Amino acid sequence: MYKLLGAAVALSLASLAWADEGSDKLDNPKPLPDDVSLPLPCEGQMVFRYVYILAQGTLDDREISLGYPFSEGEAGYQQSFISGYRRDFINGQFTLKDLPTDWNKTITPLMPKTDAKTPLKPMLYFIGKYEVTARQYAQVMAQAQSLASGEPAPACEALQADLPQGVAGRLPKVKLSKFEAERFSAVYSAWLMKYHKDLLPVSGRGTSAEDGGLGFVRLPTEVEWEFAARGGQAVSRQDLEGRLFPRRLEGSESDGPLADWAVFNQVAGGTGQAARLMPIGTKLPNPIGLFDVVGNAAEMVQESFQLVHAGRRQGAYGGFVVKGGNYLEGEGTLFTGMRREYPLFTADGTEQSNETTGFRVAVGALSAPRSRYKELFAQWQKEGRLASLTDAIDDADDPTKRLDSIIAASVDPRLQAELGLVNEELKRNVSLIAQQREEAAGNLIQSSALVAETVNNYNIRLTNLQNSRQVALDAKDEASAQLFATAIDNGRSALDGAVAIYIDNLATGTRYTDAVIQAQFQRIKEELERKPVLGKSLVARATLFVRHVGDYRQQKRADPAAILKELLASSAQRS
Repeated sequence: MYKLLGAAVALSLASLAWADEGSDKLDNPKPLPDDVSLPLPCEGQMVFRYVYILAQGTLDDREISLGYPFSEGEAGYQQSFISGYRRDFINGQFTLKDLPTDWNKTITPLMPKTDAKTPLKPMLYFIGKYEVTARQYAQVMAQAQSLASGEPAPACEALQADLPQGVAGRLPKVKLSKFEAERFSAVYSAWLMKYHKDLLPVSGRGTSAEDGGLGFVRLPTEVEWEFAARGGQAVSRQDLEGRLFPRRLEGSESDGPLADWAVFNQVAGGTGQAARLMPIGTKLPNPIGLFDVVGNAAEMVQESFQLVHAGRRQGAYGGFVVKGGNYLEGEGTLFTGMRREYPLFTADGTEQSNETTGFRVAVGALSAPRSRYKELFAQWQKEGRLASLTDAIDDADDPTKRLDSIIAASVDPRLQAELGLVNEELKRNVSLIAQQREEAAGNLIQSSALVAETVNNYNIRLTNLQNSRQVALDAKDEASAQLFATAIDNGRSALDGAVAIYIDNLATGTRYTDAVIQAQFQRIKEELERKPVLGKSLVARATLFVRHVGDYRQQKRADPAAILKELLASSAQRS
C-alpha cells in the first residue's frame, strides 16, 4: 500500500513539475487582460491577440497600405520592388457570435458599441501573440504519429523529458522549412479538432458547428501579419502607415528606443555585441499586444512572394515571404513592412531553413461556409447597385436591377453574354465610385468637425476682444477701443464665414446616402477617439454634424443662428 501511495505521490510530483514548466512562464510570459488562447498538448497554451476591422459584413473590407514609400538614398530604396509601398485589402473572418464562449466574454466588452442603427460591425481575426517556441513545436509534433495512426497520445510525463527545457524551450522555433511550419499547423489543427473542438471559433456559427466553418490553425497571410504588426485597430491611420509601429509608453508623447521593443544587432549602436535569438516576451509588445514582430526571428507567412509593381502586387509568384527582419539585422534596416523572398528548396534539393527564421500562427476558417451563402449573395447583389450611391434612386427602380431582368429575359445567348459582361463592368465601376464616395464622406465628417472646432475658437477670441474693448472704454482709451472694435468686426465676419462653410458641408452631406454617412461616422469616430488631445471634442462635434445632416436632409435648409447656437452650446457642455 505504501509503495502504491509512494508511486502515486511521485507521479503527482512529476505532474506538478511538468505543469509548472507548462505554465504562463513558458507560453505566456507577459499576460494581458484581453488575451485569448487555445490549449496545447499537456496543459500548454497558444496565446492569441484579436484584431478587428469595422465592416458591413463578410464581403466588405478595408483598404490599407503595406510596405514603405522609400525616398531616394534612404535605406531600402534600392529594394523598393521587394518591400515598397503598395495597397491591399483586409477583413476579419469572425463576428462576435462566431467566437467560443470564453473568447466572447473577454472580447465583447472591448468592442465598439453597435446596434441596429450602426451599419458597421467588428470583423475579427486572431494572430499569435508570440512566435511559436521550440517547446510548443515539440509538444505539437509529438502528437503527429498518434493522430495519423489512431494510437493513444504519448503520456505527458514521458513527453516532458524530450521537450526543450528552460530558456531553450522559450526560444522561437527556427531552422525549420516552410513545409514544416505548415505541417505544425496541420497537426495542431487536427489535435484541436479531435480533443477541443468546442473551443474553436466557427465562421458563420449557427445552432451547431457543422452549420459554419470550423476554425483551424494556419500561418497568417502577409496582409494579416502586417496590419497586426503595424498596430491594427489600436493606432491612427497616420501611425498605421509609419516606417515603424508606434512605441510610446504611458505618459510619453514620443517613441521610445527600438531596442526596448525589438531584438536586433546593436553593433552599430556601440554595444560591441552582436544580437542573438532571445526568448519570447523579452521585449515590449506592439500596440495590439504582439511581441517580436520586428527583429528576433523573422517570420514566414502563408503566401508565395510577389514583387511590388506600380503600388500593387505584381502578377508572378516566386518563393515564400518572410516578414519583420531578424536578430542579425541592424536597426537602420528594420521597419514594420520589411519582407524578403526565400526559396522553398536549397540548391541540393533539401527544404530551405535557417537559424534566423521562425513563424507565428493565426486562426483561420472558411470564408464562405454554407451558413453564410444567403448573407454573402445579398451583399454581393447590393454592392454594385446604383441605389447605393444616392437616396434619389429607389431600390426597386435601380437601373442595374432592370438590366439584370433584361439579361435574364433575353433569348439570344450571344446578346445575353455581351450584356452580362457590360453589367459586370457597370457594377465594378459602381463599386469603385461607391468606395471613393465613402472616403469623401468620411473626410467631410472629419473636416466639418474641425470647422465646428474653429467656430468655437473664433467665438472665444471674439468674446475676449469684446471684453478687452469694454476695458478700454471704461478707461476712456478711445484709440484702443476703436482698434478692438475693428478686430471685433473682422472676428464676426470670420465666425459667420466658418458657420457658412459648416452649412455648405451639411448640404454636401445630403448628397450621400444616410447609410454611407452613418457608416463613415462610425469609422471616423473610432479614428478620432485615438487622438489624445482633441479626440473627445472632435467626436462630439462629428456627432452633432451627422445629426445636422439628418435635419438638413428633411428640412432642405438650415438656420445659421440656430446652428451657431447649437455649436456653442455643445462646446459649453464639454467645458
